[in-house]
This record gives sequence, C-alpha cells and structure tokens, in this order.
Amino acid sequence: MANGNSLKRSGQAQMLYKELYNKDVVDGKFGNSQLLHVLQDNDGYPIARKKMALGQKDNLFHEDTVHEYVYLVESGILGAWKGAHLVHFIGKGAFIGMEHILGNEVSYLTVTALEKAVVWRFLKTDVLWKVMHRQEGLFFLYTDLKGMNDHWMHRCAIQFLDAKEQIIANIEELGRLYGKETPQQIILPKVFTKRLLANYLNLTGTTVYYVCKQLIQEGLLEPVSYQLIVNKDKLTAR
Repeated sequence: MANGNSLKRSGQAQMLYKELYNKDVVDGKFGNSQLLHVLQDNDGYPIARKKMALGQKDNLFHEDTVHEYVYLVESGILGAWKGAHLVHFIGKGAFIGMEHILGNEVSYLTVTALEKAVVWRFLKTDVLWKVMHRQEGLFFLYTDLKGMNDHWMHRCAIQFLDAKEQIIANIEELGRLYGKETPQQIILPKVFTKRLLANYLNLTGTTVYYVCKQLIQEGLLEPVSYQLIVNKDKLTAR
C-alpha cells in the first residue's frame, strides 16, 4: 500500500514537472505582466521604483555605456538604435535592459522615445534579487531572452522577402502590435512614418514611398499621406 502511495505521488510530481516546464505554461506564467506583478509585490523584499516621463526624442540610455537600471514601458513607443539605424521598436508592457541584468555590460543599443512615453525605472540589482529568490525566477529571464530571440529570427526571415512583401508584412505586424484595429482596418500610430519604416527595413525612402503608392492604388492602404491605415479585406485577399 505504501509503495502504491509512493508511486502515486511520484506520478503526480512528474505531471507537475511536465506542466511547469511546458512551453505554453512557461510563456503564460512568466511573461512581462507576471514579472511586473512580482516587482510590485512588497512582501519579503520591497524594491524602489521611479516613474519617468519622456518627451519625443529623449534618450533613455546610450549605446556603449553601462547603465544600472531596468525599465518597464507604461505608455508610448520607443526605438532601439545602433548608430543611425533603427533596429527595434519597444511598446507598452515591454521591459528594457533585462538582457544585461546578469552583468554590467555596455549597452549595444541607444533607446530613444519616438513619442511621449512613460516608463518605470528599477535598479538591476533589485530586479535580479527579487527574481532569483523565487524558485521559478529563472523562467522570467528565459522568457525575456526567448522573446528577443524570436523577434530577431522573425526579422531575419522577413528579410528574404522582396521589398514589397517586407513592407506589407512589417506594416501589418507593427499595426497589430502598436496600432488600433477595427473590423475593417488596422490603424498604425502616426509615429510610424514612411521614412522611419525605410530606416527600420534598411530600404531607401524612394522604395518605401513607391511601394506605398502601389499599395494605395491596390486598395490595401488608405490614401492618407500622414498615416498608414491598412484595409484588412485586402490583406486577406492576398
């Protein structure tokens, strides 16, 4: 009977282990919103945080410098730059600086507000202590690094498309991530200009303007010069 109970407990433990380490469970339980909840929890080890308002073009930090903070974006859109090239967008709910939390490495990128934004600032040492003193804390770091890796893999895959398909794919993705959706349209924030898109995709401004003109003629984009608005029925028809 004792052996039967032991086998039963062992089986339950194995099921819990499999559930804990299941990819979907990890992604769902250890994302940015759950990490924020951990950092805001004052039980055991409360940590200081500072709310910061950024104006358009304000720098959060510069590449090739060491900074001691982790940031959470409450509102607004920021851009990560390498030199004059835009390589990544960062929006609401995203953490910035987690990739260097295990060491005082210099930042590879400069992070700048593309519009008015609000961020929360935490000391890296506090975040690391708070996370690593939890039994499952390592999964928060894993999830952040996995998300960054997925982003770069996706960008690499899109670069194999021709210029027109790259532009369409990125306009749709940026619209769904940062814009507003209606049943008929995806409306991108005005910060996503054709010039900014050209920089992000490493295409010439002329190419992006020409392709967007084609997409307006095809009905995929609305004929609005100051904003990118996608007609969803034309996306599904492609």
